[in-house]
Amino acid sequence: MTMKQTQHAQQVVESFKGMLPDAMVNDLGEDHLAELALLIESAISAAVLQEMEKTADKIDQLAHDVRNFAEYFDR
Repeated sequence: MTMKQTQHAQQVVESFKGMLPDAMVNDLGEDHLAELALLIESAISAAVLQEMEKTADKIDQLAHDVRNFAEYFDR
């Protein structure tokens, strides 16, 4: 996972903590908040990988189309 994703996940957790009363943040504890950050980071990574796969499929299709066009260009 990239540092950007880690930082973003941490920012989300900090925003979440800001919405909660201090007593609830204390009850949750740092361990659970760290787990939340890890879950968020994993979700970000999964979404990024899914979009990268879609992009790779589009590039593959484009390469196929260009190759096909080149084969029939002068005919």
